[in-house]
Amino acid sequence: MLAQELVDRMKKAMKHRVPAETVDRSAELIPGMKYRNERGRMVTVMRVSHLRVMYRYEGYQDICETGRREFELKFRKVQS
Repeated sequence: MLAQELVDRMKKAMKHRVPAETVDRSAELIPGMKYRNERGRMVTVMRVSHLRVMYRYEGYQDICETGRREFELKFRKVQS
């Protein structure tokens, strides 16, 4: 009896569920994407995690790393 009531409540709730909105992925950081810093220097994203971004400046062999929030503030995506 109780189990059936729970099932009925769940079915009723699912009928009124709002469809999921489409996710805007334009701000998503993807390895290989190009960005420019405030001085116009080009960088290529190498790796991305929830907290950190690893990138390489054009013409520079070593990889730099910074916080994701700081990266998003200092760099702008290059439109291709």
